[in-house]
Amino acid sequence: MLNIETWEVGSFAMNTIIAWCSETREAIWFDPGGESEYLLKWIASRELKVTRIVNTHGHVDHIAENAVARDALGVPLCIHSLDRAKLADPALNLSIWTGSPVVSPDADELLEEGQTLRCGEYEFLLYHVPGHSPGSLVFYSPGILIAGDTVFHESVGRTDFPDSSELDLHNAIRRKIYTLPEETVIYPGHGEPTSVGHERLHNPFVRAL
Repeated sequence: MLNIETWEVGSFAMNTIIAWCSETREAIWFDPGGESEYLLKWIASRELKVTRIVNTHGHVDHIAENAVARDALGVPLCIHSLDRAKLADPALNLSIWTGSPVVSPDADELLEEGQTLRCGEYEFLLYHVPGHSPGSLVFYSPGILIAGDTVFHESVGRTDFPDSSELDLHNAIRRKIYTLPEETVIYPGHGEPTSVGHERLHNPFVRAL
């Protein structure tokens, strides 16, 4: 079984996510944005083997504790190439505006659309969904979508940042997310889970074509 565990962390109430395989105990940690010391203890208590740390995109709330997680686990840190520069630049990752600039370690692995990431006996297929951030990625395994800040429960990611694009985001949601099976559960970067079918019908910002 592919398990999804989520925790709301940090001052931005961001969902950090650990996906793990019941059969092999292998895991992927998505967006270490806070409370990493607690989560490292949780990982150890369940004898999980984290194989990668993955950022859905490069904004501060999603990368704030990359260094803590990577230093403790010694596994590759991964992000899309278009958001790589955000890791080391507080202006680009928006932390400069919080009063607590964040500098993350550089990426060990760059991710692109069409790649797959193994999580034990399961795989995530990667889709590039620019708009909220140029390098935003979502991760699909049958029945599951880890969506970062693309689409939320009856909402979508902000597009008022300097490198955001409302048109790109809406196009990406329609073409890459709304075309997935309607029963797919969406685990967003903020807020409660939703589903593809629900958002196609009820999202007031992006309706299905």
